[in-house]
Amino acid sequence: MRLPVLELDKITFYYGDRMVLDQVSLTVFSGDFLGIVGPNGSGKSTLLKIIAGLLKPAEGSMRFFGARRENSRRETRIGYVAQNVTSFNQGFPATVGETVLAGLTASLGLLRRPGRREKRLVDETLASVGLADLQKRLIGELSGGQQQRVFIARALVAAPALLLLDEPTVGVDVDAKERFYELLTALRQERGLTLLMVSHDVGVVAEQVQSIACLNKKLFFHGSPAQFWTEDALCQAYGSAIRLLHHGDH
Repeated sequence: MRLPVLELDKITFYYGDRMVLDQVSLTVFSGDFLGIVGPNGSGKSTLLKIIAGLLKPAEGSMRFFGARRENSRRETRIGYVAQNVTSFNQGFPATVGETVLAGLTASLGLLRRPGRREKRLVDETLASVGLADLQKRLIGELSGGQQQRVFIARALVAAPALLLLDEPTVGVDVDAKERFYELLTALRQERGLTLLMVSHDVGVVAEQVQSIACLNKKLFFHGSPAQFWTEDALCQAYGSAIRLLHHGDH
């Protein structure tokens, strides 16, 4: 029996006096790969930041792994890869290994030096994302797709049960996107990860995920990709003038 990893109950959020999320309720079960889609400005990234603990909702509650947030040790069980995470100073003098090691800061604390266990975790995590041989390279020397894998490794090194990805394929080429989805499939199989991914690329996402949540301030749909391709679900969230093409269309 699959257990709930995340339960959102009537999450509401404002930027100033502008409502961005309106009573969003959603349950995500262990092992799921959920794609969150919706038009620009629909609140997708805001919702992910709330789940990650970076923003506090105005109303509503969250449960992680069956417990209220304050009792769930959320910070050690959730990994988060922010939007545009690879848009950093390319001259920043950090190696791949140092960047991934930073993902253990919460468990290490600021004063404790990493030991043999932490270095082993970095080695194993880099191997799992296919970057074992690049550990000593400066991160600014890598391609966009490689940098993307480094930041996924940084989120994974603390062994989270839930991984949040905000527009992870922006700025990478088609081949890198393909390898990225192959990586996510492997990680889910090897680690039993539950994945939540925000994306604007509806057609591609629908081919990759197990379930879709369609958001535009309110939650308009949550179900299987096959159920999602109905004009009613799409038009409610995107507006009646839009028709989205997916890879099954001719």
